[in-house]
Amino acid sequence: MKPTFLLLLLTLLLGGPAARAQSGYQVPEYTFRLPEDYIRFEPQVVEAVNWLEKTPAGQQTTQRQAVNKFVFQWLSGAPNVQVQLQKYVADLVKQNPDQLLLFMGGWARYQLRHPEVEDQVMLNVAGLNTLLTAYEAGGYPKSKQLQELLRLRQQNQLPAWVARQLGR
Repeated sequence: MKPTFLLLLLTLLLGGPAARAQSGYQVPEYTFRLPEDYIRFEPQVVEAVNWLEKTPAGQQTTQRQAVNKFVFQWLSGAPNVQVQLQKYVADLVKQNPDQLLLFMGGWARYQLRHPEVEDQVMLNVAGLNTLLTAYEAGGYPKSKQLQELLRLRQQNQLPAWVARQLGR
């Protein structure tokens, strides 16, 4: 009986953190009024985008809605992040509009981590990479456009594609 108990205890101890990690990002209590409010929540926004990127669409839908709301409200007034949307992004996400927030979140996360970067191609690529990683995580219908972008990313041609979309 002791070996069985020890095995069960070990399983719970080792499996517990993994189970909690999959349970989701916990949205903090927040109020956005002043620029300082947005700045204070920058680390939580990065965590939220990480969670959205890794959690397959269709899973934990209530949690996903809360996380999306938090990120969107933060993006709406964040003084240190300015996401610029291009027509190509709207075309990519028109079948799955929730993917727009993945693009915007990826852009924001990159801009927070690299505030010195102003290159629109790099910022767009960061947004696309987040969208593509989330697409790979599953839960979205198959998309020929996103499959093609995955191929371009694998061949390190995504920045050149983005540059063409931006008219460069």
